[in-house]
Amino acid sequence: METIGVNLLWLDPGVVGGSEEYTLSLLRAVHDIDPLDLELQLFARRSLLAHHPDIGQRFEVVTAPRMPAGKVGRILAEHTWLAQRSGAVRLVHHAGGVIPSGTRNESVLSILDLQPLDMPENFGTTKRRWLGRMIPRSVERARLVVVPSAFTALRLNELLDVPDHKVRIVPFGIEPAVRIDDDTEQRARAISPMFLYPAIAYPHKRHLDLLDAFEEVHRQHPDTELVLTGGPGPLTAEITTRIQKLALGPAVTMPGRIPRRELLSLYRRATAVVVPSEYEGFGLPALEAMNLGIALIAADAGSLPEVVGDAGLIVPPRDPDALAKAMTSVLDPRTNDELSARGKQRARLFNWQGSGEALISAYRDALE
Repeated sequence: METIGVNLLWLDPGVVGGSEEYTLSLLRAVHDIDPLDLELQLFARRSLLAHHPDIGQRFEVVTAPRMPAGKVGRILAEHTWLAQRSGAVRLVHHAGGVIPSGTRNESVLSILDLQPLDMPENFGTTKRRWLGRMIPRSVERARLVVVPSAFTALRLNELLDVPDHKVRIVPFGIEPAVRIDDDTEQRARAISPMFLYPAIAYPHKRHLDLLDAFEEVHRQHPDTELVLTGGPGPLTAEITTRIQKLALGPAVTMPGRIPRRELLSLYRRATAVVVPSEYEGFGLPALEAMNLGIALIAADAGSLPEVVGDAGLIVPPRDPDALAKAMTSVLDPRTNDELSARGKQRARLFNWQGSGEALISAYRDALE
């Protein structure tokens, strides 16, 4: 049996967003599949076990000693402690997007997207320079690179000339939606038409386009609402200003980062989920909407068309007029019901067992 190390020192629970769910769900899937020829040994901070105690029950976890706070401390630990403790492991999976320069093992590298290279203006100077150096170096050194979508695989080829044989696509999965009483769902949606966008206020998420589109929808349908969830980001103040300028205050709600249960409740109440983002390595909110049978509107950008297929309305990015027309169209019950049915069917293509099997296959290829 071959032991594979997994570097999770980068994983700050509750902070790193979709990469946390992606990585831990994949590892759980590998555990549940239980390949007879492989076992995983995780290298992580103690805070990971505090937030996800089941990980410690499923795997052997080597916990890092107390390190200096912040990213500097994490990077220092990766370049020193990890290199020493993982020395006996032949292959290490670096799931955080870079391979520390101090490690001597053969490596598998996870990259969820290449936004630091595609949109460097979205990052501060220090982080932009750091990732601008480390990502190309890490990709060159890795035996295999794991990505969640064909879009990210394509960008690896276009930006860094990575050949197809070095890349493995391991998509996000999703648990089948829990059924709820149809009458309850209908009553919730009957309160008023509501559009939902769960995303941190980063520039590429295009919140301002959505607000401009919603202004037109709200003018025609004054009972409509818009809910913007997600933690604060670089554009939060500008979004608040735009809401005031468009006089949409009573119709737009920004609850910030909310517990998972509350977010799912909003999904179920939503008339539609709108994802106008112009850059996604995968697009988990789109998959969650489809899985729950919620009508979906998404931008024709990044990986979104690949994930959504024909199960949602695809509109050009940076086009508030097209977005407004799509939002208005899903207020028609017949259109909404059709998109709901398509979404549920599409979501069945994505499951964590299949993703776990794809990761196991990547590990075996890397070992060979």
